[in-house]
Parts: sequence; structure tokens; C-alpha cells
Amino acid sequence: MDKNLCCHPGGEELTLEAARACAWKEGDRILDVGCGAGGSMLLLKEKLGVKPVGCDRDEGMLARARALDPGFTLRKTDGMSLDFPSLYFDGALLECSFSLMNRHDELLNELYCVLKKGAKLAISDLYYINPDPDRAGEAYYEAKRILNTPRTEQDCEDADSYPSPYLLDGLFVVDNLLHAIRDTGFEITLFRDKTRQLQNWYAQLLMDYGSLEAYWKETLPEGSAPFCRAEPTKHTGYFLLTAEKL
Repeated sequence: MDKNLCCHPGGEELTLEAARACAWKEGDRILDVGCGAGGSMLLLKEKLGVKPVGCDRDEGMLARARALDPGFTLRKTDGMSLDFPSLYFDGALLECSFSLMNRHDELLNELYCVLKKGAKLAISDLYYINPDPDRAGEAYYEAKRILNTPRTEQDCEDADSYPSPYLLDGLFVVDNLLHAIRDTGFEITLFRDKTRQLQNWYAQLLMDYGSLEAYWKETLPEGSAPFCRAEPTKHTGYFLLTAEKL
């Protein structure tokens, strides 16, 4: 498979590790939220025999996914409204996509509704290593204050500007994220640090392309927004998390 199809840190190996940790099997219907060009969908279909369903808000990436496999079921959505029946999926996958979305509580609730009881959710994403507690706390409560303020019509047009209580500098604050997942009705079943995979991915990217910007320019459709876009610093970590719907 083209390495650019599964271009998140950890690549195919991490996708399969997540799938095996979730015990997804042949015939399972798996939702890929932020599916991009469909690389992980194709991998899981070919290796495990699952029935992947993808959603993404980027039409350019969805076009690539359709070209990759015309049989894919794909939806255009920002993730805050998953237009699927309740109790429909056996699992869900979010690879370097959850931190780029807004209204994390709303998406978690949507996922809870479309997943069957006992279904597993897998997330791989960036996190903040050893965040300053005071700064993280201030960001959390300020975001909550804004989110709890009554909305106006103007707010509907500026949805992308809403802050997340669970992010600091675009990276997840792990304790806050885990609380949010548990509060939604999931049980955390696995948390593994994958920072080494992020570092290896970034080092290889620099060798191959010279910069993160050059990589995105060469690999993404014109007009598409990058993902996993934060350049690694001493505070940038990477994780794999799985959770089960209770």
C-alpha cells in the first residue's frame, strides 16, 4: 500500500495495533471519523475483512477515498452530527483527527449513540507532555465558560472558533480527555504512549521532504487542511487509546 495513504504517525502498524486491541473482526462495521484518503479503511478491509464506513469534512480527501475504492460508504461531515442509525457500528476509529475537531463533547455523544453496546472506540492523537497544571486549568475553565454561554445566531457561523476544554496549544491534556470519555459512558481499556512513533515519523518526513509544510503541499489535495500539524517539541506526545461503550 502507498505509504501516503496511511500517513499518520505509526502508519499501518499502529492502525492494525488499534484494530487488534479493539478485537475487530471480519464483518464488523467500523466507522472511520476523519477518514482522509481512505488508507486505513482499505487496510482494515483487506487485512481484517471489516466493513469500513468513512466520514470527513474535506471533499478533496473524500474524492481520493472514492477513487481508492468506489465501493466505500462515505459521508461528508465535521463529526458533530453523525447521520447514522443508533446502535449501528461495531467500532470507531479516529486517527489524528479528534484534536482537529470542535465540540469534543458533542462528537463523543454522537459516537456513543451510533456505537453498539460493547463496541470499541480507538483514538490515536497528540497530547501535551507534563502540562503546567495552572495553565491547563485556566484553559479548561475558560473554554467551559465560553461553551456554557448561551448561543446566538452569529455563533452558528463561527462554530470553528469555539475552544476545546481538552486541548492546550492544540494538544490533548490527557487527564481531561480521559474524564470526558468516561463521562460520556465509555470505559478506558487501553492507553499506550506512542511518542517514539511520532518522532520517527517526523524524522523520516524531514529526510524525505525537508519540512512539514513541504510534505503537506506535496501529499494533500489543493485546499485541504493538514492534520497532525503541530511540529514536535519537548511537550508533544502521541498516544493510542481504546475505550468500550458500557
